[in-house]
Order: sequence, then structure tokens, then C-alpha cells
Amino acid sequence: MKCSSPEGTITTGTRLQYTIGFENTGNDTAFNISVYDTLSDNVDVKSLKFVAATNYVTTSVTHLNGQNILKFDFPHINLLDSSHHNLCDGMVVFTINTKTGLPNGTTIFNRAGIYFDDNPVVMTNTVENIIGLPSTQAALAPSLSKVSVYPNPANNEVTISADNTQFSAATFTNVLGQLVLARTLNAQSTKVNISSLPAGIYYITLSGEGGVKVVEFEKLD
Repeated sequence: MKCSSPEGTITTGTRLQYTIGFENTGNDTAFNISVYDTLSDNVDVKSLKFVAATNYVTTSVTHLNGQNILKFDFPHINLLDSSHHNLCDGMVVFTINTKTGLPNGTTIFNRAGIYFDDNPVVMTNTVENIIGLPSTQAALAPSLSKVSVYPNPANNEVTISADNTQFSAATFTNVLGQLVLARTLNAQSTKVNISSLPAGIYYITLSGEGGVKVVEFEKLD
């Protein structure tokens, strides 16, 4: 489980607090647990601060393939399985600042991968924040003209159907919050070639006079 505070719309430079919860749902003790969090390009790694954890933990940040990866190690945690109520879960909390000067509509995504011993990774949910949208506009966005992205999932091309008098631009980001495509919306239906994108989950952030609206879609191989 992953959550952020504050939620939703924030201003540039805001300090975010992330809480990562985990539970041993297996049938045996988890002896060592590691949590990996690939940080968004839109946060300031130098501002990272550890806040709390339920167990002894070590913290490190590595730079790999242009990405900053935050790692929490819980060595010898010996977390009991789910048959032991209230003794099978844990948590870690950290804070980090968003970068200053980010334009309105910038979306910051965050999710983590949790490893219980040598078992396959367990991914948390994705949390998101959007930079700089005034609250009056934010309240309007859901009630404005309908937005659709199709087909979804898609292989090579998606069509964005939206009123370009309300939404004038579209940015595509991956689950790490990295910008991968940007397009201007100049008609009610805009086709976008996505053939160069790797398979995975992406988010389209539409912005304009109508505020900001985020649509999730899946890119297939």
C-alpha cells in the first residue's frame, strides 16, 4: 500500500510525505524485506528525509540508468505470516520536496516494489499529485466535456477525444513520473503515435482552461 500527503493538487516546491505499508500474506516468516522506490524526475533527491519505520531499516539511494532509486532494507525483520494477526505488517515513511519551478499540470507519480526474501516483487498502488492548479479550476475539471482515450489498451496509436477549447495540451508520463511524449490538442480528436513506447501503464495529463484531467492507458507490445 502506498499513500501520499498532501493528496491531489499541490504547488511547486511542496514537501510530500510518502507512506509505504507492507504485509506478509504468505504462509511462512519473511526473514528479510527490501523496498525499492524509483523516484520521479520531478522531485529533489537532496531534500529526501527518512521519517519513521516500524522496524530497523537502512536507507540508500542509487543512480541507475538516469533514475534515482531509493532502497529501504529491513534485514532480519523476521516478519510473521498472516496467521499472526497484527504481527504480519510493517511500514516506512519518508518525505521529499517537489522541484521548484515546475509548470502547472506537471504530474508526479510514485509507486514502490517490495521484495519478501527471494519471492517475486509485490508492487504497491500508484499515487499521484498534480502541480499548481488553482482550486477553483480543479473543481471544474471533472464536470467539463467528456474525455476519452481509445483504444485502451493500445498497440501503436491512441486517439484523444476532448474539447480543445477546454484542454489544449496533452503530456504522456510513465509510472515513474517521467515525461515520454507531449502533444498539442488542435481538434476534438487527436491521434498520437505511441509505437516507440515500451509496453506498460502510462498517464495522459490534459491541461488547459478546463483545468487538468488525467487518463490512464496501457501500451501493449
